[in-house]
Parts: sequence; structure tokens; C-alpha cells
Amino acid sequence: MEKLFYDLIVELHIREGFSQVLYQNHELFDFPMTRVNYDRMREHFLRVFVYKEDTDRVEDFWNDDSIEVFIGNGHRPSMSHMEYRISTKKGVRWVDQVVFYAANEGVRGGLVVMLRDITDAKGERMDDLTEEDRKLHDLIGLPDIYAFYKNAEELLKKHPEKKFVLINSDINNFKLYEAIYGKERAEALLQMVADALKQMLTKTIGTVGYLGDDYFTCLIAVNHSVQDIVALAKREIQIMADTNMGFSESVGIYEITDPNEPVPQMYDKALLALNTVRYNYKDNVAVYKPGFFLSKDRENALINDIRRGIQAGEFTFYTQPVVDVTTGKTVSLEALVRWVKDGKVISPGEYIPLLERTGYVVMLDQYIWERVFERQRAMLDQGVETVPCSVNVSRMDFELIDLIQVFRGLKEKYQMDPHLIGIEVTESAYAENYAIVQKNVSQLRALGFRVYLDDFGSGYSSLNSLGDMKLDILKLDMKFVQGKDEQKTVKIMESIVNMAHLLNLPVVCEGVETEAQLKMVKALGIYYVQGYYYYRPFPYNRMEEMLRAGDCVQAEGIQLHRADRIHMGEMFDDNVYSDTLLNHILGPVAFYEMDAAKNVTLVRVNDLYYNIVGREALEDKSYEKHITDYVINKEEVVKLLEQAEKNPLTGSQADILYRRSDGQQLTLHTHAFLVSRNEEGIGRYFVSMRNFTVLYDRIRKEIRQELKENDK
Repeated sequence: MEKLFYDLIVELHIREGFSQVLYQNHELFDFPMTRVNYDRMREHFLRVFVYKEDTDRVEDFWNDDSIEVFIGNGHRPSMSHMEYRISTKKGVRWVDQVVFYAANEGVRGGLVVMLRDITDAKGERMDDLTEEDRKLHDLIGLPDIYAFYKNAEELLKKHPEKKFVLINSDINNFKLYEAIYGKERAEALLQMVADALKQMLTKTIGTVGYLGDDYFTCLIAVNHSVQDIVALAKREIQIMADTNMGFSESVGIYEITDPNEPVPQMYDKALLALNTVRYNYKDNVAVYKPGFFLSKDRENALINDIRRGIQAGEFTFYTQPVVDVTTGKTVSLEALVRWVKDGKVISPGEYIPLLERTGYVVMLDQYIWERVFERQRAMLDQGVETVPCSVNVSRMDFELIDLIQVFRGLKEKYQMDPHLIGIEVTESAYAENYAIVQKNVSQLRALGFRVYLDDFGSGYSSLNSLGDMKLDILKLDMKFVQGKDEQKTVKIMESIVNMAHLLNLPVVCEGVETEAQLKMVKALGIYYVQGYYYYRPFPYNRMEEMLRAGDCVQAEGIQLHRADRIHMGEMFDDNVYSDTLLNHILGPVAFYEMDAAKNVTLVRVNDLYYNIVGREALEDKSYEKHITDYVINKEEVVKLLEQAEKNPLTGSQADILYRRSDGQQLTLHTHAFLVSRNEEGIGRYFVSMRNFTVLYDRIRKEIRQELKENDK
């Protein structure tokens, strides 16, 4: 959730006797987002929050006579502000209080009070920046937020006759862009935006500012309508998107009607407009509308309903099993939040986006986590062997709460074996704030929890990034099995699975709904699936019945399967999936069979093998002829396979001499492993090889040259 310039915004309806929090920084405050009695709110704030030494000053300002000045005649006076200290969740902090009359904001003559934490800003404005941040500010070459406010105020006073707009912009998924293309290119993107803003100032009166990260703001005089400005902004965004691989901006615009309005307030309104279109790639420009407060009322009503629902026990969790395809048994569960109101299940899509946008998803997440711990503990206390159950952790959870403290507390409270709780982190959360997520994931794993990377493939993460993410389990996004281009999908999934196996990561495929999809993932060496083919999400009490029965669950949970022990044998079978697997293994490979009489048969090869030995020798799949006519040292092949059987873990190695149909002689360094032996005594062998012909020819040439020189 993006923070506004202010940390607390409160609407006061003094004559009607109520007040309401419109926005708060949850790192500092935790006021109820509902209407409360004004007098009680004022008393509580003065008694609990205001620092004792500043109480008299603040009380003098908020006495009834002083407040009447603001609401007496219905006209807004000059902005009033004062500085004082308050007690917050972060300790004692200095705040700047701003009060103004809001007759034009749809609040029917109320006051709006805004508090801004100025503890760190009381010194030099840039003191809290890191060295890296300072370098970036110097590179961009634009004023910081405080200098921007000052410049904007001066311009508005100097040109009262002109029409101004304040514009805020944010680069969508900037951290993803940096992760994909690197820091240098990301900084170049920021510089491009800054240069465009500077160029704009050569054509009109205005000022611009850089707020850090990927945020820019500007105040410009305009001769066009707001609609024209919106159209122009959209054209510029499209150019940026085309130039930077689809990464574009979200823009919020505030049309200034009162030049005497505080500039920070103008900035907040533009930011509020921006937040309505953030990550909306179809409609990414918005203009601030006075109905903001009314829309906030509706949002607050839903939030209050959710808070009431939590207290009333209306929220619960369903479970969807993860199934081992080799046994058909449940090995793990995923907890999915459900709101059951008046006997009806409300779709998460109706409330989760709002909770994520406002930060209240943290409240619901913690509630569900505790319910999962609670139910797992109940099963154990009843002597029932349960399976691990995973919970979802959102991006907001990483930003707004101390995850380590929360999960450590739950672990201790319920005396829970942490292996019975999985923690699912989405790929997008990783990409948005990699450093914070990685730090938390490492600490969670140190506590004993297993961490899942959820929805892999839904974002921009590369296969290379998997090696840096300290994870336990990889969950593939459902789009892979539900895509239309099957051949392309299989190739991509095969690459991911191979990489995961190299990293010793078990793979779970989500969204499996049909037998064909199941067949595909099994052929790719994926042994765990989640989806409607086996189970739809269902209430946990049904899962409890399954656990008590015990015949359809595997308590050991998700384990690492050794892919080569199962699907290497499957690659003897000729089908589209094994073809894809076979032809995307690094290096040339072949599969041999040898019977009890030491008769060797070449069963199958991949495309890279063809490229070495020549396709013409195998075009009719006369593999027996291949062994007879083209392998020079046939006895070495037999020895190679015999030694492979004696050394099942390490296999055996040998140099096989081969004659192509064009007469060229090759030296192939081979490495063989026994795959299986059937009841008839026929052994199956997997053989990888490297072409050492050039190397051996060079060595032979050097030896001959050395011998020749010695003869001299």
C-alpha cells in the first residue's frame, strides 16, 4: 500500500457529533475505520496520544471556542497548523497538524485534520537518505519533495491568473523491471522520465520533483482542458511502454481550482487519483474527483463489515489438497479464506482487492493463520496424524507487520512442529520487494517452516532467479496446464522442472482439472498436483474426517522425488511428452538394452545424438544395424553396460569409437547408468555422451609432433 504524504487524515463533523478516520499509516496508528463520537474521539486523542508536555497547547487549540472559528460562518479561513509530540506505535514522534474547512469535499461542512510525522524531517531534509539514494537523486537531477512543495507554492503565488494541474506518476512494476534488466537499465528508465519532465518545462511554466524510488510529481500551467491533458498523458505512456518492453506509468491528475490550497494537500489528491488506476494497463490515467470522501465511506462500510464478520466468526478457511500422483493420496493442504455470511459464501474477489489496497488484508491474514494453527493443534491433541497445511502470505504482510515475530509467537503458543505449517509466498511478492521478502523467508526457514513459491510463471521471474530464492517447494501457476499451445507449454514446463530438480525443489502443479492435463504433468516428472481433477476446496471439518480415516493421506508431506528413477524408464516409450523431454536434455543421449546373451540393442536416441553421428545411419530406426555396422569397438559397449550395472550410483564411463556413414571416425566419451532390469533379464541403460573427437585428434597430433621432434 502506498503511503500518502500525511500519516493520519480524519474527518470531523462537530455539530453532528461524529468523526471518522479516512486514512492512517498503520505503522504509527490503529484507529477504528468507522464513525465514532466526536467528543470521545477528542478526549481519547488528547489523553492517550498527545505527549504530556504538549497537552495544554493542543487542548487550547481544540477547545470549543477555537473550533467555532472554523465552522462559524461556513467559510474556510486560512490553513492552520501546529507542531507537537504524540505517542505512536513507533514511540514518541513529532507531528505537523493541518486543519482546514472542507465545504467543497462532500463532507457537509466538516473539518479535515491531517497529521504528518516530521520527526526525521526536522533536520536536513536528505539526512534520512542512504548513500545509494543520494546518488540516485543526484543522477536524476530533480528537486526532492520538500523543495518541490516550496517551488510549487512560489509559482502559484506568482501566477494566480494561470490554470495549473498537479500530476503524480509511478512506473508500474518498477522493481520487476530492475530485476529483469538490471540496476543500470532501471536507472536509465528513471532518467528518461526525468528528462521528459525537464523537456516539458521548456514549453510551459512549472516545476517538477523526484520523490525517490519510481515516483515523480510536477506542477504545470496548462492552456488545455483536463480531457486533453489526459489524452496527452496516455500518448506519452504508450510511447514509454513501447520503448521499455511493456513497462509503463500510472498517472494521477489534480486540477487546481484554489491556488491557496496547501500544496501537500494537492499532492495527496493527485496521489489518490493515481491509486485508483495503479497497475491498470487499459486505463492508467485518472483525474481527482471531489467524490473521494463518499467513495471512502462505502469502502469503510465494507471494511467495518469485514471487521464485524471476523469478530462474529463468519470468516473461516477451506482446504484444497495437494495430491501425490503416484499414490493418489493427499500429502499437503492449502488454507483458503472464505467469508460465510448469512449462509452464503462471498467470493474473495469481492473483498480481497479492497483489503489489499487498504492494508487490512493483514488483519484477515493473521486471523486465518491462527485458525490454521488452532485446527492443526486440535488434530494432534486428538491423536490424529495430520498433513502439513500451508497459509498464504501477501506482499502487505511483509511490509506492515513483523512476520517473524507473528509466526514465532504462533509456533510457541500452539507448540507446533513448524513442518506442519507451510508458508506460501507469491512470485509477484518476491519481485516487488525482493530484499525484504528474501530476508523474511530465510528467517522463517530458520524457524523450521517450509516456504513455497506460489504461482511461479505468473510474473517476470526468470529460471535463473530460482537459484537465489531460498525455498523448499515450487508451485507452478495454473496457466501452464490450462494454456492453448500445448507443445510450447510442455517445453517451458520441462525447462522449469529440470531446473527445479537440479535445485532439489519438489514441484507442485496447480490447476489440474482433466485427465489429459494429469497425464501431461506426470510425463514431465511432476509428482504433485493441486486442482479440481482430485479436489475442489472444501471446509476443514471434511478434511478432519479424511485425516481420521487415514487411508487417503500421506503424513510425510511433499518430498523430493528423484526424477531419473521414474521417468527415465518412461522415456523408453515413444510419445510426444517423452520426445519433448528427451530432446531438451542437455547433450546427446541414447537408450540401450542388453539381454543375458550380451546382445546389445540401441532403443532410442535424441536429436543431439543424431547431430553427432549422422541421421542417415538411423533414419529407418535400424538400431541393431547401427551397432553392428557403425560402432568400431563393440566389445567396449558391452563392458560399459556391465560396469554400469555393477556401479548403480556412479555408473561407468568409456570411450566408444564410431564410424559415420561418410567415413569420419568419432571418439564419443560415454557415461552409462542402469535404469532397470525386467523379469526376462533384459537390462535398460541410459547413456550420455560427449564428442571428444577434436580433443583426441589434437592430443594425438601433439603426441605425434612430440615424437617427431624427439626422433630428430
